[in-house]
Amino acid sequence: MRAICAVAVLAITVGVSAQEGTVTLRRNYQVQFENAWVKVTAVRYGPNEKLPGHTHTPNPSAYVYLNDGGPVIFRHVGGPAATRAATRAGAFRVYRGLEEVHEVENTSSIPSEFLRVELKTEGRDPATFRGKFLRPAAPSKDAVVHLDHPQVRISRLWVSPGQRLEIETADEPALLIALSSAAGLNAGPHQWLPARRSSDLSNPGPSPIDFLRFDLKTRPTGVTDQN
Repeated sequence: MRAICAVAVLAITVGVSAQEGTVTLRRNYQVQFENAWVKVTAVRYGPNEKLPGHTHTPNPSAYVYLNDGGPVIFRHVGGPAATRAATRAGAFRVYRGLEEVHEVENTSSIPSEFLRVELKTEGRDPATFRGKFLRPAAPSKDAVVHLDHPQVRISRLWVSPGQRLEIETADEPALLIALSSAAGLNAGPHQWLPARRSSDLSNPGPSPIDFLRFDLKTRPTGVTDQN
């Protein structure tokens, strides 16, 4: 009984003292962009790296994988461990937010690199906000809608070498993330497009570039009028 109590006290203590990774583990979690709607964080777990306990975001998020990474173990304080399977460059996963503290272990000799796109908007049907989506094997001339959820629509579009593509938003703002298909998958600029705006996407390089587009369907939490 004393042992159980001791474990419970330890879990509570760690939970209270742990902070978000962008605060305590800045080498691993680096904020790239943030406004009232979204927060984009670049995450890197080095080869065989182990990270101490830190809090996980409570916001529903998309995880955009930038390389072919190996399995990663997440050990939850006060809960079970979970292993994230190997990842493929250009794929992404969505999952509802959870209030938790976890440690991280990259079990592979190669790094695990991805972008975490947190939604800071009003939640809708969180139980259905989950799934894994692979990068198509070949570019398409038409946009591919991966997910059309009540909170966000996530689609992928391509720009061929030397070409431009004009896009526009209606009543919903959008976040765009460029992914290079050259050697290694490097995240390009993150572009924020307010509602009822247009923009040109260009590709001056020799290889196709695909863009993940996040159309935000609900308002930012606690904000009445903002693009």
